[in-house]
Amino acid sequence: MLYAKNKKLSLVAVLILAIFTFQSTIPAPTEASDHIDGPQLANDHASDINDMYFFLDPNDNTRVVMIMTINPFLISSEIIGQAIFDHNLRYRFEIENTGNGVPDRFIDVRFTRGVGRETGPQTATITLPDGRSFTAPTNVPTQGADTNDITPPALNVTTDTVSGASFFAGVTDDPFFLDNTAANRYVLSSIRNPGNPNRAIWTNRAGFNAPDGSDPNADNQGPAPLQGQSVGVNQGAGRDTYAGFNTLTIAVSVPATLLRGRVNLNNMRGNEIGLNGVTQRQQNQIVRNDGQVMGTGEFITVDREGNPLVNNGLIPPARKDEYNAASTGSDERARFRDDIIVSLQNFGTNAANIQMLLNMIQARGDILRLDLRVPNTGTGGGNNMNGGPANNGGRRLQDDVVDATFTLINNNQPLGDFVDRNEFLFGNTFPFVAPQIMPNPNGINSRDTRIRL
Repeated sequence: MLYAKNKKLSLVAVLILAIFTFQSTIPAPTEASDHIDGPQLANDHASDINDMYFFLDPNDNTRVVMIMTINPFLISSEIIGQAIFDHNLRYRFEIENTGNGVPDRFIDVRFTRGVGRETGPQTATITLPDGRSFTAPTNVPTQGADTNDITPPALNVTTDTVSGASFFAGVTDDPFFLDNTAANRYVLSSIRNPGNPNRAIWTNRAGFNAPDGSDPNADNQGPAPLQGQSVGVNQGAGRDTYAGFNTLTIAVSVPATLLRGRVNLNNMRGNEIGLNGVTQRQQNQIVRNDGQVMGTGEFITVDREGNPLVNNGLIPPARKDEYNAASTGSDERARFRDDIIVSLQNFGTNAANIQMLLNMIQARGDILRLDLRVPNTGTGGGNNMNGGPANNGGRRLQDDVVDATFTLINNNQPLGDFVDRNEFLFGNTFPFVAPQIMPNPNGINSRDTRIRL
């Protein structure tokens, strides 16, 4: 059953007001998608970080959840051959806990070689900040045992009994939601018409001015679906580019005490921690005679993400690879500051909001930040109004960061994509993401294949 992805811009205005109210203490981050944000990553999807999520477990606020999604746009009909973590990569969660732009602790994840085709799991080795390591199997993707089997596999979690850390890795629904075509057209319009971007792109894409008078803001939600059940969209609403696609997901849940830093003014008396995700390859990649690629030498960053809109929307194409390979400390040293200012001026962002955005993504690095004192409650990984990005509560799966970001860039005038939620409901326990999207049974498609262009 399809229905409108309802967009209440008045709520966005409340969110932005909350951002400005909280600004007097410490800037709240902005974030959006980071799928294929540089030329090199267009040729190396295995290294491509889509999004980072960072929040307190709503079931136990003494635990911190970190989620990295990698390798975008995996279609259900190919996942058994594509859902393989690259054994040559180091997937790294960089933790900043002293209030600057330099990471202080690390959680590293490496995988054994995988061959796919439901032959069995890969084995992940997770190395924690204290140096302790434990291993865990990845989830094995499936296309169903027979033509009538459309049940996705359970999201199996491994918990280390010594450290208390929990781990999940496998293919899942891509949790991000955005009309990417609208966003790309909007960015291009700001480059072609500096200072006067075409803001009507958003409403036109959503069919707001449709001949039949349909209103994408209409509340036509119908009964609430179950976890993993599609909530659908309606042709008059914004188009979720990521609906219908899977991705690779790594999720880690640890006690906050494992990440917390020392008490000082910069990190809010030890209560603030920051997260930046990186994928790294060894400097020498060797292609063997049997076709396998092996790495040797120093690990070099290929992609990074803290507040991902920065690269996709604010860094010029010629410097996108350079930005991905740079450290968060280079942001603090203003390496890309001038480029970001020019891009924001192209959007027509005023001087006050430019400075606010620079404070968020440059002054202490492009790092996603979480105040451990901000409560996170509710279903689907948390949805309380006094949590999330507007209150320095990290980034949760349900947070509509796209509308908040573009509204801030648009000088606090509401601007968004009319896509306000994921196609599938999120879970209520770790790892919180929705299971993999299964192929349609018997090869029979509904008129809406869920893939939105």
